Amino acid sequence: MIEPPAPRAYFSERHGRGPRARPLTLEEIKRLIASIWTGFDRECYMQEALGYYCVDRDGDGDGYLSPDPGAYFLRVLHRDSVWPWEQHIDSWDEDTIFDMVESMHDLVAKPLEGTFHSFSNCGWHYSTFDRLSGRARYRQEMNDVLKRWTTPYELNEQGEIILAVPEQFAPLLAAPLPASADPESVTQKVQSAVRRFRARGSSMEERRVAVRDLADVLEALRTEAKKHMTKKDEGALFDIANNFHIRHNDEAQLREYDVIWLAWIFYFYLATIQALLHTIERSNVTPLA
Repeated sequence: MIEPPAPRAYFSERHGRGPRARPLTLEEIKRLIASIWTGFDRECYMQEALGYYCVDRDGDGDGYLSPDPGAYFLRVLHRDSVWPWEQHIDSWDEDTIFDMVESMHDLVAKPLEGTFHSFSNCGWHYSTFDRLSGRARYRQEMNDVLKRWTTPYELNEQGEIILAVPEQFAPLLAAPLPASADPESVTQKVQSAVRRFRARGSSMEERRVAVRDLADVLEALRTEAKKHMTKKDEGALFDIANNFHIRHNDEAQLREYDVIWLAWIFYFYLATIQALLHTIERSNVTPLA
């Protein structure tokens, strides 16, 4: 099967104009997601779960959700009006479409070995599948759509829809904290803050709490920070948290800032924690004789 050209930035997008400069509507999102599901079904990526139609059997070959896939979605999503998705997608709200994007991620699998049933051009009947490869491709194609929603999202490796990472910050989130970081007061708290900030549907308050948690990590590292930063820089670092309604509930603090500024503070703190921990680790290494 010939693959279409991979998406790239065309003229108007490269100049910050054109249709791609605006978010997609819910109806447009549904149309693109439906196209992805249809393509995966045609390429037999859903065959392990849903089975296949065989003219000789006058029915479907068994998938592990046969004979009632709808019951599966009722069980895992508590939704009874989602299967067959082609008959219901037009009526779905945002929660339903994103629930289905996540649940379909768990069902796709790349077909590997099978036989071609030539009678009446019945088609391929596969017997072995690669779920990891199938899901990776699903995430790649779906993320190109999800990042164009009003709030840019992405599917992570667990198949969960979370806030998309700005491209320039992706290496920061992928970098592990140094092994010398305290597991409870630093590592677990940073990981929890990242999950809270990036969770789909996270409110401004929840994101503010995530930033406050990172500020608490910096507070725990403040003694070490004083050893490695000038007094002026160290003071400016905590001035952001104290004056922008992040760490204290003070009416004098500034509160009129939007998600863009909150995201900047979040990534700034995360980068500072990484840099400070690596600096501390390096300073504690005993030089070789």
